[in-house]
Amino acid sequence: MKLSAKADQDYISMKKLFYLAIFVFVIVDLSTASESIRIAAIFSQTGEASSISDEHLITVRFAVDEINNNGGILGKRIELIELDNKSTALGSRQAAIRAVNEKVVAVLGSSWSSHALGMALVLQEAGIPMLTPTATNPKVTEVGDFIFRTCFIDTFQGEVLANFAYNYLKARHVAILTNTDQIFSIELAKQFYYSFNSLNGKIVAELDYVENMTNYGDLINKLMQYNFDAVFLPGYTRDSALIIKRARALGLDSVFLGGDGWSHLMYNYAPESLNNTYYLTHWHASQSDKRSIAFLNKIKTLYSDEEINAGMALAYDMVYLLADAIERAHSTDRDRIRDALASTTAFIGVTGKIKYDKNRNPIKPAVIVKFENGSSISVKRVEP
Repeated sequence: MKLSAKADQDYISMKKLFYLAIFVFVIVDLSTASESIRIAAIFSQTGEASSISDEHLITVRFAVDEINNNGGILGKRIELIELDNKSTALGSRQAAIRAVNEKVVAVLGSSWSSHALGMALVLQEAGIPMLTPTATNPKVTEVGDFIFRTCFIDTFQGEVLANFAYNYLKARHVAILTNTDQIFSIELAKQFYYSFNSLNGKIVAELDYVENMTNYGDLINKLMQYNFDAVFLPGYTRDSALIIKRARALGLDSVFLGGDGWSHLMYNYAPESLNNTYYLTHWHASQSDKRSIAFLNKIKTLYSDEEINAGMALAYDMVYLLADAIERAHSTDRDRIRDALASTTAFIGVTGKIKYDKNRNPIKPAVIVKFENGSSISVKRVEP
């Protein structure tokens, strides 16, 4: 049947609209497929914390490149927005505000608890998921339901360290040296105090110091007025190493015990003084499971055996935890990413199996490490 001229014109117009719709759909679909997933990384690129934080950022870049080279997430590449917190809590807050303005779907960082807290307040209000690799202070995730971490918290490590001191080292009298400039040190000292007392151990002295002191002689002289079996030193790398170095120089050969604020870099400050010291950490290179071995082989392209440490493993796991959550959410919607992270129950990473509790803190193992003759060895693995 022959169509009328008007019907014929209507038919042609409909075909044009149909093909135009297909064209628009294809363009939109291709545009969506080519979009990147914007993720911010906030770390200390300058200032005191950069000696540790740089390692975390470099490992984050490494993990992101690895994911992108394997097809990205949801078929999209990760675009990493790097922001410097300048090693301060204020700088961390300012960097978090910049991340919000960059319209990122999630934020990775920072390394220190005081910095992570400055970020968390901003990101919680903005509804942006945040993961920190090494900020162990419980208050960080207490900020709200968008805040997560890869590391265990100070409550757990304080209990583990107290048990180790009492049951493994057989210490009954312990002195505590606290860095009053750092929330991490204050809170970890407090948790150790309560846990050690609950085991019927006795804290014989609680002495304070401030960060970046140039002379620890007076502190050690005060410490040596007490009788103790071990010294608990919940500080960061530089101060802890220099305190131990000064203690050895003044003739104090007691056991020193630290938390995860210690690192392999202590040998840079006290190369001859670290024997008979122990610290708790999240992972050690001597672990023999296949994921640890694979990670070691990869990260050796960037660092020597002596440089590789638990913070790198945590940073690596952090990136993959986020990628896993986005994949499971099937979305870059921030709320869905948060929900997927919170529902993590069996993520297997380099640092072990991770399950989040109701406060978004991972339930995972810990490792006790001993410094010995210029190196470190794993002496005990503690399951949660």
